[in-house]
Amino acid sequence: MQKFSLVITAGDPAGIGYEEVCKFFLDDESKKYDIALIGHKWIVEKTYKNILKKDIPDHLTVLEPDNNIFHYEYGKISAECGKAAISYIDMAVQGALNGDFDAVITCPINKKSIKDAGYNFPGHTEYLAYLSNIDNQAMMLAGKYVKTILATTHYPLKDVASHLDENTVINAIESAYDAGRYFGRLSPKIAVCGLNPHAGDNGALGYEEQTIILPAIEKSRKNNINVYGPFPADTIYTKAQEWDFIISMYHDQGMIPVKMDAFGEAVNITLNLPFIRTSVDHGTAFDIAGKGICSYSSLIKAVNMAKMMVEYDKSVRSI
Repeated sequence: MQKFSLVITAGDPAGIGYEEVCKFFLDDESKKYDIALIGHKWIVEKTYKNILKKDIPDHLTVLEPDNNIFHYEYGKISAECGKAAISYIDMAVQGALNGDFDAVITCPINKKSIKDAGYNFPGHTEYLAYLSNIDNQAMMLAGKYVKTILATTHYPLKDVASHLDENTVINAIESAYDAGRYFGRLSPKIAVCGLNPHAGDNGALGYEEQTIILPAIEKSRKNNINVYGPFPADTIYTKAQEWDFIISMYHDQGMIPVKMDAFGEAVNITLNLPFIRTSVDHGTAFDIAGKGICSYSSLIKAVNMAKMMVEYDKSVRSI
């Protein structure tokens, strides 16, 4: 396989992934990267011709898993689109594990489409972990000032507490610590949120802080990790610039501050994979797919973040 430092997967063909990638390669900034796209050439050609009304840039290299022609309709859930999106991910992961790519940047997939295609995974993060044969993956969101790691991810709010235990919190803390290498922080300063309002208010509003979160913090500190908390979530994010990472206990506790901080320009990062993976912070946006109006600002951020992480990682390895 041809080697590139960075590779982008196109995502669900019925969404905005192809359009934002094609717009990215029209930007002169894209010429600064050693980067390729994994997708179908015929969809790339259709996107430039019918939506963007532009010629395909000479510097765009498309790596294809196969060249199958299939029907798709913008904004519509489809097993064929789910299958195509999965094939892009498969090729990217295989290449990364083989050392052909330093980092993978992903455009959005549709959960229902991949399920209809026979892949019962709740999202990108879980499927990437499956392909990489790991079970300690962690989701990180990075905005302008907020960098947060989620202790739990896609659970209904009523089920969060039952999925939270000491090991889960420790994994999130250790994931943040290990991620420091990608951001020039070999001993990052980490804050941990409480689960309950006011971080439980000394047990008046819940005991998870005392029985789960604080013990996890104390054990991590014994391993020389610079971690503090638990803090009330409604105040700690106002001080995000004072911390390298903040650990949130559930999805929206971390996602809302990140999107307030950098809506449309945040980056989703999967930690603990055997390669660097970043992603845009949005979904397939079926409501605007095919209309030529999507922004590619989040993709630019994801590409820049991947490049930075690769450079920091290589500098650490050279020490």
